[in-house]
Formats: sequence, structure tokens, C-alpha cells
Amino acid sequence: MDQLVIESRGKINRGLKILGKRPDGYHNLDSIMVPISLKDTITLTKRDRGLVYESNNLDLAWTPDNFCKKALDLLEKKLARTFSLAIQLEKRIPLGAGLAGGTANGASILKGLNQLYDLKVDLEDLQAWALDLGADFPFCLYNRPARVGGIGEKIQPLEGKKEAILLVNPGYPLSTPEVYAWYDQDMDQGIQDQVINDLEGPVLRRKPQLVQVKESLEATGAYEVSMSGSGPTFYAVYKSPDQRDRAREKLEGTFEKVLACSTAL
Repeated sequence: MDQLVIESRGKINRGLKILGKRPDGYHNLDSIMVPISLKDTITLTKRDRGLVYESNNLDLAWTPDNFCKKALDLLEKKLARTFSLAIQLEKRIPLGAGLAGGTANGASILKGLNQLYDLKVDLEDLQAWALDLGADFPFCLYNRPARVGGIGEKIQPLEGKKEAILLVNPGYPLSTPEVYAWYDQDMDQGIQDQVINDLEGPVLRRKPQLVQVKESLEATGAYEVSMSGSGPTFYAVYKSPDQRDRAREKLEGTFEKVLACSTAL
């Protein structure tokens, strides 16, 4: 096999509770993570020598903060070898959106190279290696509904069902480390929120324009509305695709990105 095409799916956090900050600066969490049908596509092609990378998103250059590069560098270091290949990334998941798009891309590189080159690295080893790259990596490598704990390394499989989802993204990214710093600041001041995502309150206090996103989704009759991950994307869950599609028609034109998708099992 000389080429492999991979679907790199995003995820939503259906609840995110922060259980405390560790001495190393990471946060212990308890979250339900679910893959969604919104996905990027990565094509890996073997080459005789050298690396070629291209993406339809010009903001995703081959720089040290590119998760595809991070994943490739990690695998080359762990296996003490160099890969000659072409990486083509077709990006659809918004950047810095709280949907783990970049992490999903990195996870796809790890799994894809493992398959393309028949490396025979166990999933558990990939998850352990990649944890230093980001807390969402173990889940994105697992890529099925799960309850996630620790700093992301504890994966408890869950049964899932297909549900209609609407995503609203304001068109700008948020930095995950910065959002967690906001949370720590609010906790130091004794500010706590009664929401299913502990990061939502700190974000809304600093980005009050996102309140309109949440309230607009709530007004469409969704039975669950919350911010995903560290934001700024909000998701809404509907009883049917028809109800979701009516909500999408209502909100399109009001917000930068209104994306219909579903949970992916």
C-alpha cells in the first residue's frame, strides 16, 4: 500500500468538569467526549525521499505548532526513523474552535503512518506517547464515545447514539492554555458557575458577545446547548435532523459559521 486516505473527525465535549489543578500545571478533568461527523481529510502518500506538505488552509503552515508536524516528529523520535511521504490536509473543522480539529489531525497522522508502514505500534502505546502533545490525543486516537478522566489519559468506553447536532462558531479562535488560565483566575476569586462545562463561564465573562450564540441556540428548541471544550464553538443537540436544519436556516447569516452535523459512532 502506497497511499492512505484518512477521515479526521472532530469531537464535542458533552460536559466538562475540572477536578483540580495538578502540581505540573495540568488540570484533572471529567468529560464526556463524542466524535462528530464534521471531519477533515488527510491523504498520506509514500515517497522515495523527502517530505511534501500541503493544505487548503493557508493558516496551517508546516511550523512547530502544526499538530501534523508534532505527530510526525514524535513518531520519528520514538521509532528512530525518518518517513518520506506527502501529507495533504483538506481542512473543514474550524481552527481553535474547541472541536479538537488540530489534535484529530495529529492523531490521524499517528494512526495513518502506523497503518501505511505496518509499524505494529499498539494503540495504548500511541496514546501514551501522544499525551505530552495534548490532553485530547488519547481520545482522538480512540475515536469513539467515551468518558475521559485524568488529564485525558483515562478512557472509559460508552455506548452512543446518532444525534442531530448544530455547531455555531463566531469565526475566531481561542487559545486553550489561555482559557484554562481564565478558569484558574476565576477560581482564585471564588467565582463558580452552574453549567455543564466549567470553562464556559470564564469564556463568557471575557467574550460576552458569545452569550448571543448560546441564547440563540437555546431559542431554537434544542434540548442541550453548551460550549465545546475550551470554545468558542457552541453546540446544540436536537430531537431530529429536521429540527436541526430549521435551526440552521434561522441562524445562518447571523453568525460566522453555522454547521450541521451529527454524532459519529
